[in-house]
Amino acid sequence: MSKNYAQLDLSIRNARSVRILKTPSTAYDFKLYPFGERGTYIAPELMAEIADSLAESIQLHFPDYDYIVSPEPGGHTWGMLAAYKLGKPMNILRLSTELYEEYEVRMKRETAYNENYLYFDGFKRSDRVLLLDDVISSGATIRGIAAQFAEMGVELIGIQAIIAKGEHYRKLESDLGIPVRCLTYV
Repeated sequence: MSKNYAQLDLSIRNARSVRILKTPSTAYDFKLYPFGERGTYIAPELMAEIADSLAESIQLHFPDYDYIVSPEPGGHTWGMLAAYKLGKPMNILRLSTELYEEYEVRMKRETAYNENYLYFDGFKRSDRVLLLDDVISSGATIRGIAAQFAEMGVELIGIQAIIAKGEHYRKLESDLGIPVRCLTYV
């Protein structure tokens, strides 16, 4: 972990673990990071540190894109804060366990502990987008999003995350041929 992010490092160290049951026989050990998809209380100092650091990292590593795209449930909050700080538009990949009757494009999202759908609305062919998410674990969600973008003719120029768990982000970078940047790694 980086010493540059005092609040972020502290929140990672203090995150408690829970066991999530996908089925009665399948369990997933999950870290409850306050900034992640199942986080709850986020201190203002942590919010400021993450939002400022994401904006700085994006400015440094991703100077040319049309807008930020962030998936629910964890990425959209940080995508919105970073987009606001950078004066950029954003598009949220909305999450639902229900099947909407009217939508432009949807993708089934399956994680180690959950199944749901991401809805892709408001994209145009040749859009150049930066994907911002909270946590990269296996990279399965990002791979699905990247494949959907390719099918839609949307160019994914890079990925910015708060944290990467393990080394999966390196494989994403080489397989997708785009830069993947994270504030910290565990």
